[in-house]
Amino acid sequence: DLAERARRAEHEAERERRLAVVEERLRIARDLHDSAGHAINVILVQAGAARLLRDRDPEGSGRAIVTIEQVARDTIGEIDRLVRALREDGGPEPRTPADPAALEDLVRRHRAAGLVVGTDVGGAHRALSGGVAGAAYRILQEGLTNAARHGRGSAQVAVQFEPRALSITITNPTVERAPAAGGGHGIVGMRERAALLGGTLEAGGRQGVFRLCARLPYDSLTP
Repeated sequence: DLAERARRAEHEAERERRLAVVEERLRIARDLHDSAGHAINVILVQAGAARLLRDRDPEGSGRAIVTIEQVARDTIGEIDRLVRALREDGGPEPRTPADPAALEDLVRRHRAAGLVVGTDVGGAHRALSGGVAGAAYRILQEGLTNAARHGRGSAQVAVQFEPRALSITITNPTVERAPAAGGGHGIVGMRERAALLGGTLEAGGRQGVFRLCARLPYDSLTP
């Protein structure tokens, strides 16, 4: 009857609301992992550099300390945004820096941390939606962080503006067992980001080279 259907509809609506809350918290957890993991890796490398250069290259040591300060300050701001989003139910999604300058700054930070990063950007540049641009930033961030942790000190980034999708490929030689293709919170989070946009992400190592390939369609339903 009508009362029973109304009850079921209300129950289903409540279920959807709860699922939305869970999904939002999972998204924030992924963002926190990505940003904090990247920052901690840069800080560790720069702290080691500052210690080693303290006597023979005081200026280089000072530059490393400045980088630590900048990364720590930026990370505190991002964590604050994530905490506010978690407290404010239904609030706007925390802003992910995704403009070209932010992507260039991300590469610059890793270079400052000692990672040799080569870049190759091709195709007809176009504006990206917030969802695609944000995912691209996080994927690049996680890929470079993995390269710094598990690699030989270098990484190659290729970004291709294909007709229907943005393609990102990050490769780096490894000195230890690379992250498993299906394991690791970072890789799982990147794969989830790509899937939410209708895209794909593959990652794995072969013959001493770790390769991460992501493809993000432009026509995403994510705002």
